[in-house]
Amino acid sequence: MLKTALKLSAVSLALSGGILAAHAGGLERSSQDFDILFEEGNVVETGATFVAPQRKLKNIRGSVFPANPVPNQNFGKPFDTEVDEGKTYWVPKLSAKIQLTDELGCAVQYREPWGIDTDSGINNARMFSAIEQEISSRDYGLNCAYRFSAGEKGFFRILGGVSYQELKGRQTKISGVPLDPNNPRNLTFANSTLDVDDSAFGWRLGAAYEIPEIALRASLVYQSKVNYDLDGTVGVSLIGAPLNFLTPVSGSVATPQSVEFKFQTGIAPDWLALASIKWTDWKSITKIGFNNSGDSPFLGGRFPVGSEVTSLDLYYKDGWTVMGGIGHKFNDKWSGAATVTWDRGTTTGLTSQTDVWLLGLGANYKATQHLEFRLAGAVGILTSGTLDNTTSAPNGGSPTGSKADFGTDVVGGMTLSAKYRF
Repeated sequence: MLKTALKLSAVSLALSGGILAAHAGGLERSSQDFDILFEEGNVVETGATFVAPQRKLKNIRGSVFPANPVPNQNFGKPFDTEVDEGKTYWVPKLSAKIQLTDELGCAVQYREPWGIDTDSGINNARMFSAIEQEISSRDYGLNCAYRFSAGEKGFFRILGGVSYQELKGRQTKISGVPLDPNNPRNLTFANSTLDVDDSAFGWRLGAAYEIPEIALRASLVYQSKVNYDLDGTVGVSLIGAPLNFLTPVSGSVATPQSVEFKFQTGIAPDWLALASIKWTDWKSITKIGFNNSGDSPFLGGRFPVGSEVTSLDLYYKDGWTVMGGIGHKFNDKWSGAATVTWDRGTTTGLTSQTDVWLLGLGANYKATQHLEFRLAGAVGILTSGTLDNTTSAPNGGSPTGSKADFGTDVVGGMTLSAKYRF
């Protein structure tokens, strides 16, 4: 029963932990985990998740500008009122676990925990908030688990790990630049870019209890926040004039802490029930300001040293992810699982990150004693809503903000991975 439970659990994690996490609330795409440390012996696992969100913004409106305000390449055309916001993307992962002693095992892992990739285009009112936004990350982690007996048939594990993370962010948009500091509505327009990055360390700590005879396992893991001091540049290129400005900027952000509980148990021969719940402290991320960190004023003195040049207003609320599922071993070669997952949206109205519901199905094929493959697919819905980052928004907002509606949209994904034991 133990080997069956481990195999089925791995399939379920490919469904819920792969595709859903890759499109969860906030900026989360993946995370370090301890699941490979419950495998027997030495194991190498690699795979990737493909995600295709179909989020469409409609009825884009609300900018203070008229239909044709900007002398760019689209001058003379009315603004588009609909746009596909999201892009498809891949999330890779790699894990290698070594069993050091009968009680102690450790794994090195590569993940890309945080990410976002949106493109609203340059012919709608959203371009004053963001044309393109791209956040990417890399996480190099070391996780270990120490096991000791707890009762006649049970085991208790102490789980711990550390990570080195890299974070990069980039944004382009059309900005209104005041020609007269005393009259902020007297604007000219510019192409603006923000480009920042940093690296930092994080850690995690947890515990697990298992009874192999009945395929029972429960684990609780805390992941720390990671503090970043982002440094980079803001560039401004005035439209219709050969003038370019560049200044160094700095800002601070902490990626959120989280707590996750996972549970599984055998319910009948070759059948397994699974569940998990995760809380992520997204409400800790509100406004990320970027200040002029150079030695001189920026843009003709409009931004003195130390003043805020631009900001990213998010004002998230906490994220909750709940998963339930069931797995079954069909024979010595094949096993499968089905899961249903709900991820509470983190938006407070400034973004389109609403609730996600996901149904996943997956299969695990054991090709040889040492090699197995896993394929999982999922389809879900992104719930409807309205975003508003104008001055009427309860948090953030700006005079150049806009509003948009979005209906119930579809998200699909696929995870493919391979595992080798030696």
